[in-house]
Amino acid sequence: MAPRAPDDAEQARRRKFLRDFHTFDSNIRFPAPYTQFAGKPLASAVGQGWRYDALGYRNDSHPEARPASETLRVFVVGDSTLVDGQVFADTIPGRLETGLKRLHGEGARVYNFGATSACLNQMISLITTRLMDLQPDVIFVLGGATDIFQPWSFDPRAGYPYNHFAQETLYDYFFNTTKVNAEAEDLSYDSLQALIFGRLDNLRALTNWQSDIWEWEVVRQFELALKRLARLSGGIGAPVRFLLQPAVVRKTERIGDEQSAASGGFLAYLDRQYTRIEQVLGRLQADGLTQGLFTTRDLSRIFESDSRFLFTDIVHVTSEGRQMMADRLAAEIADVLGLPSEG
Repeated sequence: MAPRAPDDAEQARRRKFLRDFHTFDSNIRFPAPYTQFAGKPLASAVGQGWRYDALGYRNDSHPEARPASETLRVFVVGDSTLVDGQVFADTIPGRLETGLKRLHGEGARVYNFGATSACLNQMISLITTRLMDLQPDVIFVLGGATDIFQPWSFDPRAGYPYNHFAQETLYDYFFNTTKVNAEAEDLSYDSLQALIFGRLDNLRALTNWQSDIWEWEVVRQFELALKRLARLSGGIGAPVRFLLQPAVVRKTERIGDEQSAASGGFLAYLDRQYTRIEQVLGRLQADGLTQGLFTTRDLSRIFESDSRFLFTDIVHVTSEGRQMMADRLAAEIADVLGLPSEG
């Protein structure tokens, strides 16, 4: 039987997939033990003029055993919104550190653990396998958006890292010992793309991608991850605060390019899911899971009434936005640790 010719819809989906194929960039999502990926350790960020630290994160130097000179040690865990900035001091964690040093002296240090495209499960793994041993005073987890929008665009399985389907495809191709030679096609770049796209398309069919039931599964898996973090927090040894990150759909007046940050259908999906995640935070509080060492805050609306241009896409913000975020995180530190704050 001759192979089935791809239909127009499949061709369109594949063309869109190939347009995004360059985002599978090993320089910004280099495989890391347990956490799936981070930046490539010590690699230069292409066209940016800075390097990742030895752990693959956006710091001038990575944290080691805490010295006595560090009187305040803050970890900020999140996604690419923490990577934005010309230099470390321009990032959200860098701006936060500047403010803390002004208030608490040179012993205040903030470390940036933002990884491009990281979801909440990856952040939890990073905290429990690496960060909790480094004696932070507080850990902030800034997230939510990646868990919502990445299943829409990449791996459709809720709670999975964004490119996990690609790693599964490659591993199966090279290491499936049940294959016979006749089944192993030559791995040209085109055939590689076709293999990976085929797995993505199959997973989207299996998960009822973009259906109502799929949307609710995205929310359910996020809620399970938050509850897991709540249970783990008692053994981490430092307060952990989850912060639901801002999104353009929570801004009342969208200015300039904010109005065309994404398609109408996608923005409607993002709005629905943010509403549901806000309800998740409310349920956790009602169930008594957000007290003691684990707490949550909804920061999704902190730009709600701001009439300035602040969002460069659905979640990344301008330098003014990064400063506002840093100021808010400083207030959260004062609240968590009982320290004095500005204003």
